[in-house]
Order: sequence, then structure tokens, then C-alpha cells
Amino acid sequence: MVVVDSSALIPLAWVGRLDLISIAFDDVRTTEGVREEVLTEGKRGTVALDEFLTDVTIHDTPTRAEKVASMEGVAVADASVILLAEDGEEILLANDRGLIEVARSHGVECWWVTTLLLSCTKAGDLTAEEATDLLYDLVNEGMNLHPKVYSQVQKKLRELGS
Repeated sequence: MVVVDSSALIPLAWVGRLDLISIAFDDVRTTEGVREEVLTEGKRGTVALDEFLTDVTIHDTPTRAEKVASMEGVAVADASVILLAEDGEEILLANDRGLIEVARSHGVECWWVTTLLLSCTKAGDLTAEEATDLLYDLVNEGMNLHPKVYSQVQKKLRELGS
């Protein structure tokens, strides 16, 4: 099971690969706060996100999310996915460093979008070449990724491809 944040959903929607989440995980969940965040009118990828979210279990934003958000210095939507993942002992898929740091401090296992790419490659759902192209597309479309991380992921994908 996985809880997904907008920071992972949006870039995957930009490149048309939201399906990778469902390929890697049988049960996908998010919160109402994240759903509202990604379905803002006029945003790129909204149609794909709306379609993808029809197969995702949407949970109400926990009432304690505002308190956690205030204490941790994160948005309420971020606190809501942390709490959902924490309560269900699920993986949190995100691409937001601050969110992941807070989630880890709550004992939540976190995956970056790059972790998803590597996992799908190891499982044989993507070839190393497909994953490398997808990594390039994600960054090219605007996903934030530190250059060192980009290089490390490329290296790991080359190793998986040999």
C-alpha cells in the first residue's frame, strides 16, 4: 500500500506515467487535501490526474492535520498524507524534501519518484533505458531533482541495465 502526495502525482501526470504507481502498488491512497491540490483548474495534467484518482481511495483530511501542520511547519495537505501513511504503516510516495524529512521523523517509510523508477526497473516493469528516458522527461518537464541525485540514479539504472 502507498499514500501519494501531490509532489509525486503532478510530475508523473506531466509525463503520462501515473500508471507506474498502480503497477508498483496494489492499493493507492491519498487525502482529500491532496486531491483538491492537484485538481486545480488550469493546471497541466489535471485531466490525467482526475482520471487516475477515480481508482484511488481518497480519505478525509484528518482533523489533527492542522495541528501537525502548525507544529511541523508544513502544509495541511502534507500533514494529512503523513498522518495517513503513519496510521496505516504505509509507504509515502512524494518528491518534496521537507515533507519527506518530516514524514521520516514520524517513522514513515518514504519513496521518492526516483525510488519508484528504480523499483519498477528492478521488477522488470520498465527497462533501464525506458526508466532513463523517463527520468530525463520528468526533469525536462519541471520535476525538481538535484544534479547529484540525477547522476546517481542514472548510474544505478545503467547497472540495472547490464
